[in-house]
Amino acid sequence: MRIFRPARFASITAAILATLLINACRTSPDDSVNGKEQAQVVPYLHQNNLADAHSSLLRSQANSPIHWQTWSKQVFKDAAKEKKTVFAFIAKGTDTYSVEMLKQLNTSEQTCQILNTHHINILVDGHQDPDLEYFTASLCLKSGTPVSTPLLVWFSYEGIPISWIPISHNSKNNIAEFIARTSHTVSKLWQDSPEYVLQNSREDFTRRMSSSLPDPIEDNDNLIPVRAIRQAASLYDPTSSTVDGLIGMSVARHINLLVNALQHPDVSATQREHYAQIACQTADTVMLNGLLDPLDGGIYLGIQSTTSALPVFAKDLPSQIYSMEALYNLYRASGKPRYLEAAESIRAFTNKTLALPDGTFSLGIIQAGVHQHENPCMWTLEEIEAALSPEELPICKQAFDIKGLGNIPLVDDRNRTHFRQNTLTWKTSPAELSKRNNIPEKELKEHLQSITKKLAKLRTEKTTNLIQEKLSTAGTMAQLASCLTTAYRATGNTSTLEDARQYLTRIQKQFRNEKGALCHARFNGNLIPRTAVGTDYTLITKAALDLYEVTLDASLLALAKQVHEEMNEALGNSLNHHLTESDGKQYPYPFTPYQFLSFRTLNNTNTWALAYANTTRLATHLPDPSIEAQATELKSILLATAQMSSIVSIDFLTENAKLEHPSVFLSQPISPELLKTASSKPCQIIALPKKPDSSGQFPGLENLNQPIPPQGALVIQRGQSRGMTTENEELIQLLQ
Repeated sequence: MRIFRPARFASITAAILATLLINACRTSPDDSVNGKEQAQVVPYLHQNNLADAHSSLLRSQANSPIHWQTWSKQVFKDAAKEKKTVFAFIAKGTDTYSVEMLKQLNTSEQTCQILNTHHINILVDGHQDPDLEYFTASLCLKSGTPVSTPLLVWFSYEGIPISWIPISHNSKNNIAEFIARTSHTVSKLWQDSPEYVLQNSREDFTRRMSSSLPDPIEDNDNLIPVRAIRQAASLYDPTSSTVDGLIGMSVARHINLLVNALQHPDVSATQREHYAQIACQTADTVMLNGLLDPLDGGIYLGIQSTTSALPVFAKDLPSQIYSMEALYNLYRASGKPRYLEAAESIRAFTNKTLALPDGTFSLGIIQAGVHQHENPCMWTLEEIEAALSPEELPICKQAFDIKGLGNIPLVDDRNRTHFRQNTLTWKTSPAELSKRNNIPEKELKEHLQSITKKLAKLRTEKTTNLIQEKLSTAGTMAQLASCLTTAYRATGNTSTLEDARQYLTRIQKQFRNEKGALCHARFNGNLIPRTAVGTDYTLITKAALDLYEVTLDASLLALAKQVHEEMNEALGNSLNHHLTESDGKQYPYPFTPYQFLSFRTLNNTNTWALAYANTTRLATHLPDPSIEAQATELKSILLATAQMSSIVSIDFLTENAKLEHPSVFLSQPISPELLKTASSKPCQIIALPKKPDSSGQFPGLENLNQPIPPQGALVIQRGQSRGMTTENEELIQLLQ
C-alpha cells in the first residue's frame, strides 16, 4: 500500500491550498454579482439522508452527525440555490481505512459543524459509483499526487472539482483535523470570491482534462508487452518473496500475468522457467503462507506494510476471484495439488460467506477496524493456550509460529503496536509438521482441523462488529463466472461450468431493468436504478466468450456480441472507438473518465484492456471490420501505457499474453474429445462453420493448403500452423 510520509503529506496539502489561495483570492470585476441573488435554504440538505441509501457503507452512516447526501444531480442543483460548495468523501465498505476514518469524523464535533455549515456533503460509495472513484484518482494522477484512499473532493455547485486530496493511511489519526482545516480554507476562499473560483475551476479542469490519454503507438510492436512483462517480473524481491510496487493491487494479478506469459512465443525457455519459479514462490509465500486465512479458507485483501505476516483484515470479492483464478492457472501449469486445494478453499469461503439470498454475491466483509488491539484476528499466546488441548498447542505454535512476544516482524510493526500479538498465517506445510512431530499426516490433519475449528469459533465470539457490504455488481458476478470457467479448464470439474452458466443467466435476469438496459448493482435484493459502467460490459462479454470457447454454445457467442454492442452504443465513440467509463447521466458537469489503466491503490479492472481483448476475440469468431478497427485503436493506447508502467497495464499484459496462446480450430462435426482436450490447455478455441464462405475459405484460414478432416483440429500460433490431427494424444503434443 502507498504510504505518505507526514512531511510529504503536509507539503502536498500546502501546495494545493496555496494554489487555491493564489488563484481564488484576486480582485475580480465580477465580485459585485455575489450579492445579486439571495441564497435559499433547501431543508433536506440540512439533515442526514442515508437511511434509505443503496449500500451497506452508506446506511452505516445514517446516524452520523454529518448531513450526508447521496450523489445526484439534484443535490448540486440545490447546492446552487444555497450558493455553497459540495464536499465529497469517496470510500468503500470493504476498505478498513475508509471505515475507520468515517468513525473518526463522526466523533469530531468541530469538523462536523464546519462541514455542515460551509458545504453540502456527499458520501460516495466507490463500489456503487466506481467511475467517480476512478475519475478522482485520474485527477490525482494529472496533478502528480500519489493516489490513496479514501479520496476527498471539493466541488463547485456546478459540479466542477475545485480541490482533490487522497488521504494517506499514515494520516488516519488526524483526519478530522485535516478535513476541518482544509474545509475552512476552501470555504473562506469561496466566500471571498465565488465567481472567480467558479471561473478558475472551469479553466483549470478543462486544461487538466484536455490530454487525458497518452499518445498512441501506431506500430503494432509485439516486443513492448514482452519487455513490460519482464519489467513486472523484475519487481519480485527474492529476499522477502514479495512483489515490490503493488501497493494495494492483488498479488494474484501479478501471478496470473506470469503464468499466462509462459506460453508467449517471444518468451525464451529461460524466462519461462524464471517466471514459473517467481509465480510459485510468490503464491507459496504471500498467498498460501500469508493471505490465506486458515480459519475460514478465504483470502485477505492485501498486506498492511511489508510482509504477509500482517494482512489487511478484510476479504473482498475481487480478491477472492483474482486469487482463485491465479491458483487454478498455477495448478494447471505446475500440477501441484496445494494450489488446487487453496483455490477450492477460497471458492468454499466465497459460497458460504459472500453468497446473498438473491443468488448474487456480497462485495466483501471487514473482520475489524484498524485498531489492532481490538481486532479478533489478532491473538495472544494466552488466548490460544486457553482454547486448545495440550496435544494441539505445540502443533498450533509450530504451524503459525505463535510466540509469547508476538510473531509480527519489526519491519511490519516499527512502533510495536502489536507487541505480544500474533496473526494466524501458515508458516509451514502439513507434510513438514507431520515429519517434525512424528505424526502420520492423516492424524495431523485431524489435529489441524480441530485447532482451526476451535479458533474459528472463538474468533466469532470475539467479533463484535462484522461489517458486510451487501452491494452486488454485475461485473463481479461475470468475473466470478470467468473464474469458474478457468477452474473447469484446470480441473475438468463440470460443476464449476454449470455454476458459471448460472451466474451469467442471473446477470441477464437480475441486472436488467424493465426496459432491458443493463444496470450496475443490486442492494438488499433490489436493482439500483443506475446504468452499467464500462467494466460491467467488458467483464460480461469476457465471461460469455470464456464460456463459449469451452462449450461452443452459439447462444453464448451471441450474448457476447450483444453486450459488446450495447457497451459501444452506451459508452462508445463511433469515430475514434474510445470508451468512457459511464454514460455521464449522473454527472452535474460533463466528465469523460477513460479507464485505460489500473491504479495500484484502487485495484480496479482496466476496461480498455478487456474491451481490446474482447474485440480481438470477437473478430476471430465473427469477422467484422468495425470490431477489428476498435481493437486496433484501443491497442495503440494500451501499448503506450505499457511502455510507461507494467503494473498499471497488468490487465492489458495478461489479456494480450492470452491472445498470443495457440489457437485451436475445430472442424465440423465437433469432436467432444478434442474440445475437452483443448479446454484443458492454455489456448483459444474456435469452431469452424459447417460450410466455407463464398470464396471457399474459412475465416482466419485463408492460407490453409489442405482441408481439416471432419472432427479434426488445426493448431495455429501467430499465423503459423503447428499441425492438424483427429487424435487426442497428438493434440496434446501440438499444444505443448
